[in-house]
Amino acid sequence: MSRDATPLFLVFDGTALEGLLYRIVERCPPTLDDFRSYEALGRPYDRRAFFKGVGVSMHTTRERSEKVARRYRRGRGVATVDLRGASVAWARTGGRDHVTVWAPPELLLRAVVQCDEHD
Repeated sequence: MSRDATPLFLVFDGTALEGLLYRIVERCPPTLDDFRSYEALGRPYDRRAFFKGVGVSMHTTRERSEKVARRYRRGRGVATVDLRGASVAWARTGGRDHVTVWAPPELLLRAVVQCDEHD
């Protein structure tokens, strides 16, 4: 690998979060499985993006989570998660308002401050 290779993503800790995050969940209230990675759940994913497959996708806006959930027919709920200052790692990964979070599912579930079901 080249010494001047540019990293794909910059990884931050919870102290760098400026606001709440939003996670698409099956239903409210969410369960631990709603905060497990594709890897932990045994679901298929692109192995070239292993670092994303072992993390959990979230959005920086509720609107984006709701839009993605409707478009791809994912879960019926959106959990609001407060990870500011938490012992997590996260990175902006891909599409608009998208982040990947690396943390134990128990920590993520405890950080839920609200859950709302959408149409």
